[in-house]
Amino acid sequence: MMKQHPFLHLVLLATAIFMLVPGHASSDEKKQEKPVKQEHSRTEKVPAYLVPYIPPKPARPTPRIRTSQGGTRGCGGLPSVTLLAPEHVALTTQEQPRLYWHISADTRRPTIFTLSSDEAVQPLLELRLPRSLQAGVHFLHLSEHDIHLETEKIYEWSIRVFCDQEKSGAGDLVVKSYIKRVPVNEQTDFKEGNSNPLAQARSYASHGIWYDAIATLYDAWTDNPDIQKLKAAWEGLLKQVGLPQS
Repeated sequence: MMKQHPFLHLVLLATAIFMLVPGHASSDEKKQEKPVKQEHSRTEKVPAYLVPYIPPKPARPTPRIRTSQGGTRGCGGLPSVTLLAPEHVALTTQEQPRLYWHISADTRRPTIFTLSSDEAVQPLLELRLPRSLQAGVHFLHLSEHDIHLETEKIYEWSIRVFCDQEKSGAGDLVVKSYIKRVPVNEQTDFKEGNSNPLAQARSYASHGIWYDAIATLYDAWTDNPDIQKLKAAWEGLLKQVGLPQS
């Protein structure tokens, strides 16, 4: 008959209890269980626009005068006029593009649209707009005036609202911006035949083709005013270049 050793039983019992008690992991296990410190990034989130605009490399500096406040030099009653264009030479692929602007309030002041190029002494187009202009977005289609833009040439366009009802003067409100037509090469896919206006506008905007992108979205949004996604895309495109969401 095997002799029992009470002391040995106590040692075995204590060892078993020690192994069962939680929190007594080995040093290697403790290292593995140690929680990893989370790095919190302080960078601000970049808003995800439906139509991200990537500006082209600037051809030359342009003055910040695409937006003007009404009532300059003591001339009251003038609305604010904003050209819907970036503050750089913006691009188009169209020979006869549309040019957009926004008026903050109804006006009956004489207003003139002008288009000119560096090489011409006289403006290519100087047009007196309708006497009564309503608040909102307006555009002029160059095809209606037989104007054709040449590629790689920079043009200046402007809106002038007269302070005096009879003649132009120092108190007039004047805003201007620039446009350049660029050729379409075989490597560029602008998806012109795409029935999805968002995809088409994204294609233009990603190549810095501002005027074509804004025209595509304007047509889509005004034809489908109840589609909130189109409105959001239009407002987002304007916001990216610091324009009010007209």
